[in-house]
Amino acid sequence: MAFARTDEQDMLAQAIDQSLAGDSRGWDEVVVPLGLDALGIPEGEGGLGTDLRDAAVVAAGFGRANAGLPWAEHWVATAHGARGEDGPRAVDDAGVLRQANDTEVQERARDDLALLHSAEMIGLCRTMMADTAAFLHQRQQFGKPIAGFQVLRHRMADMAMRLEQAEALVDLAIDAGEAERPRLVSAARVMAGRAAQEVGEGAVQLHGAMGLTAELRLGGYFRRLRALMQGDGTAAAHLSRYAAA
Repeated sequence: MAFARTDEQDMLAQAIDQSLAGDSRGWDEVVVPLGLDALGIPEGEGGLGTDLRDAAVVAAGFGRANAGLPWAEHWVATAHGARGEDGPRAVDDAGVLRQANDTEVQERARDDLALLHSAEMIGLCRTMMADTAAFLHQRQQFGKPIAGFQVLRHRMADMAMRLEQAEALVDLAIDAGEAERPRLVSAARVMAGRAAQEVGEGAVQLHGAMGLTAELRLGGYFRRLRALMQGDGTAAAHLSRYAAA
């Protein structure tokens, strides 16, 4: 499972996948029953801790199912002290906690949000890749599955390689030390954006005229990808920060 390092995180990812397998995908139907709202709260305060990797496991799982829940925003706000009434918490459009006055807290909040959005994008891409591979094996031309066509195999290989690069960088940035963290976060966000674009556009194109039709879930995944790609100050801003570091 993406971003999982421990058996508990593997079990968490599996529980999320099972919970989202049906039609019930609301906040109170997924987050609350699984106890995910306790993530981001320190154990000393009755929560399950503030491990960013746990949050990334959840974000990737929500991406695989295109749950569309504001998990990243909720976890960042909760983990950085903006806890209050029950339900999802929010951060403003710049990814800065409204309640935070400390510049270092604001910067870390922005970076955590960028990493969780990147994890969700990777989850979205995983499902889009799987759906595309299945479609290519089902669709036939000249009496053979088009999955065997060399040019399409190369296209899928390029998409898979870009996705693996992005996931590796996000994984590295999650565990980065304070000194190297800003640069690695920006590198991860840039690569996640590039993977989202390449996999998203590739999946739509490889489905041909069916790519964005209502009959397939692919269109919804693509729209969610596009929305996430426009956030976090955009990949262009992170590329500039990476170059300046």
